[in-house]
Amino acid sequence: MKNYSFFLVSALILAYMGIYVKMSADGVQRTFTSFKWLTIAGGLYCYGLYPFQQELMTHPISSFLTGTTLVGATHIEEYERLIGAAYNPNFSVALLLFGLSFLLAECLKSIRKSCWIQLGIIMVTVMFFLHAIILTGSRAGFCISIVILTLFTFRWNKLFAFVLITFLALNYKLILTWMPRYNELIRSADVRKEIWGRSFEIWQNHSLFGTSSIGFYQEYFFHYHEKIPHAHNIILSMFAEYGSLGGIAFLIVILINGYRVTWLFLSKETDKKFLDVYLLSLPVILLTGIVDHVLYSPQVAIMAIIILASWDKYTARLYLINPSIWIFTGKWIWWNTLKASKNPKNQTPS
Repeated sequence: MKNYSFFLVSALILAYMGIYVKMSADGVQRTFTSFKWLTIAGGLYCYGLYPFQQELMTHPISSFLTGTTLVGATHIEEYERLIGAAYNPNFSVALLLFGLSFLLAECLKSIRKSCWIQLGIIMVTVMFFLHAIILTGSRAGFCISIVILTLFTFRWNKLFAFVLITFLALNYKLILTWMPRYNELIRSADVRKEIWGRSFEIWQNHSLFGTSSIGFYQEYFFHYHEKIPHAHNIILSMFAEYGSLGGIAFLIVILINGYRVTWLFLSKETDKKFLDVYLLSLPVILLTGIVDHVLYSPQVAIMAIIILASWDKYTARLYLINPSIWIFTGKWIWWNTLKASKNPKNQTPS
């Protein structure tokens, strides 16, 4: 594409790799515990900025220092969505979801240790985070918070989780009315669909190496005359920005980590004290990318890298082969083979 500034993306990736190597080399408990509480404190900071957000946005210096500048927007009068310290509500909601998942993991720890005073304090903080997520106006954040709460309930009590899922299924219309900006859902879905289709075309034009994260914006504007910085879908973004090589590598990372979560969940080991933290926080990375690409922001990407590096360090002791998984897979294959053999349509006539 004859634009040498795109090599800056390679420098950014090397910086990310340096953070990953440093984090994966350190111990999990000490480093990750500090990171977890700093994330929670950052979420409370974002929430505390909201009453002063409109005033801060009118002052360029203070808004950049506090993170309340709305990047990419020209009209900030009476802006109601919570920006926090991330310069964009969609980036703020990702940071808040990480904090929420860490808090819920602490709730599970307090319940198992019967620390009821600590549990009460944490639950009040959880309410602050849930309110902050709603204030961001993010529909994806609203849905993901429900998923995280469901996973939390499942880890706490499976019966309660079944009751919660049943309630959500029976009252989904009522819950949708609580969703922020629900009246714009259809229009937003149409816009996303158009961006996804055009992003797929950009990937086809640069199928092997992609356009890079800088080049995507320029390519999109050149072909469609709209200022779209990314594909608004994490998988499409990986393929469009880093080509088939980067996209396939990203899918492999998802499969490996999904397998590791399943391995640890099904294993008989008693040392699972960090499982709840990762089980609640890792889905945030992927789920926030379904209708957006929050890893586009270095603020969110650095946090995701720290979580993944700590998770890799934590699971480094695991063997890749787990008998429970293979037994379950074998039974599933056997059942489907038996079912297919009994189907009359699959039998050849004599």
